[in-house]
Amino acid sequence: MEITRRLPRALLVAATVIGASYQAGANAGSFSTLTYNIAGLLEPFSSSNPATNTPIISCKIKGYTLVNVQEDFNYHAALYDTCDDHTYRSATSGGMGIGDGLNTLSYLPYMDWERHAWSNCNGVDCLTPKGFTHARVRLAEGTYVSLYNLHTQAQTADADLAARQQNILQILAFVEAQSPSDAVIVMGDTNTRYTRVGDNIREFQKHGFTDVWINSVRGGGVPTLGGPALTSCTDTSSAACEVVDKVFFRTNAYVSLSALNYLVDSVSFVDTAGNQLSDHYPVSVNWSYSTSPNFKLSDQWGGPHGNVYNDVGQLPAKPVVSELMIRTGARVDRVETLLSNGYIMSHGGAGGTEQRLTLGSNEYLSSLYLCAGQRSGETRVFYVRFATNTGRTLSGGRTTSSCTTYTAPSGYQISGFHGRSGDEVDKLGVVYTPRQSTAPGAATYFQIVNRNSGLCMDINNATMGSGTNVQQWTCNGGNWQRWSYDATTGLIRSLQDPRYCLDNGGTYSDGANVQIWACTGNANQRFTLDTVSGSIRMRTYPTQVVDAFNASATPGSNIITWTDSGAANQRWNFVP
Repeated sequence: MEITRRLPRALLVAATVIGASYQAGANAGSFSTLTYNIAGLLEPFSSSNPATNTPIISCKIKGYTLVNVQEDFNYHAALYDTCDDHTYRSATSGGMGIGDGLNTLSYLPYMDWERHAWSNCNGVDCLTPKGFTHARVRLAEGTYVSLYNLHTQAQTADADLAARQQNILQILAFVEAQSPSDAVIVMGDTNTRYTRVGDNIREFQKHGFTDVWINSVRGGGVPTLGGPALTSCTDTSSAACEVVDKVFFRTNAYVSLSALNYLVDSVSFVDTAGNQLSDHYPVSVNWSYSTSPNFKLSDQWGGPHGNVYNDVGQLPAKPVVSELMIRTGARVDRVETLLSNGYIMSHGGAGGTEQRLTLGSNEYLSSLYLCAGQRSGETRVFYVRFATNTGRTLSGGRTTSSCTTYTAPSGYQISGFHGRSGDEVDKLGVVYTPRQSTAPGAATYFQIVNRNSGLCMDINNATMGSGTNVQQWTCNGGNWQRWSYDATTGLIRSLQDPRYCLDNGGTYSDGANVQIWACTGNANQRFTLDTVSGSIRMRTYPTQVVDAFNASATPGSNIITWTDSGAANQRWNFVP
């Protein structure tokens, strides 16, 4: 059940894809993207001639699988109705001063479409609700990429720069919360330059994103902050030509994305006289993708509510489920797997009645039958029935007329989940992993002891909840001072409750506060622990290491991240 904002013709059916290659269950494929600020402000406010040019643009964007447009305001009908035939298209949010100008057109089905306005703006940019959009695009069965479109604060006065910095931080915080373990593509008009002091576009790289222009054209070389603007644009796709329209991507443990080329198209997107159709040229990228044999995913069943979860970013290597837990009543409140090593994959709330199924030797979860229905105008999961290879079942909730079954492929087992949840389970799919002949033993837990102070990494008051502070304290052997590191995912879990992980709070600069948060597998929770050097580094931004603040040796002193200096307060011993 996939819900998108669509024109009436856009039913969720198999599409004949132009510029894309995929099939249900495919482990590889290709597609193309285009991002384009089409300058569709009402004339004469537009810096282009949108009444004339938008119909031409409509005919030129047809060849791309996924298209993000910005400033699609007062000539939206011409964009959609002249030539374009994309099967899935977002509905307009309104003209200039009413809408955000952001739309997505696709030959691939997408779900979970949503718009978000910026929390910060300045000057004339506050006259229309600029922001970003998000959709989850289905490449093949169980294979998704989160697609973001954005248009940030324009201009370069101090107040503009400050607002734009907050725009960048806002979308990245949303990505970590709502696409925590997804493959992600972000493309749109960022209004930023790497060379401009005051722009924080480098934040994307800190979160593990790759800029296609930097990677494909500049060989990984990031322009110098404060250096001359790169405006030598005779060749608009060259290393010497930085445009504000940018394309970023990040892979996950299941879906690997590769950008095959990068083109700022100053040749095709012109009129018959050679004049450009907007004050921007579009940026196109051809992509290939492949999936890891370590996972297979089902599709999802339910509604677009609650928070996103995806256990692909949490599951260790070779997982084996030892116990299944569900909480159900009138609907499904929670689903949870306990792995043989003690890690827990858990989603939903605390309502309903708890039921557990302990799996025997060589027993595994083989299928899930589930039903969805309406509750207070929202689609939620009403019923689940899990079955094992031995024929045992665990079920709860109420059946409806909208049901489906997910069955593990040959050689695979159900180990985790993906979908959306809040106080209840809103949407549910399953993560399959290869069956194992031997179940891994219990995970290793240890104290993390600061080499400078001799104090232990400690959860304040042993309070298990998202946002609880992590501090130094006298070592006492409590479970709230014992941690397990999984090198596959980079997660550092607490023995007190393995559903909680070490987390940097989403800040990738000196002074980021270290805390615990419900494990999601996002970049904020991914570390690299080096037992030889004693460092604990942010995996996507390894210059930041876990640090005992101000080299304090006082119990209760804070733990943060800081630029690595090699000092003893940034080094830790790992004591069994």
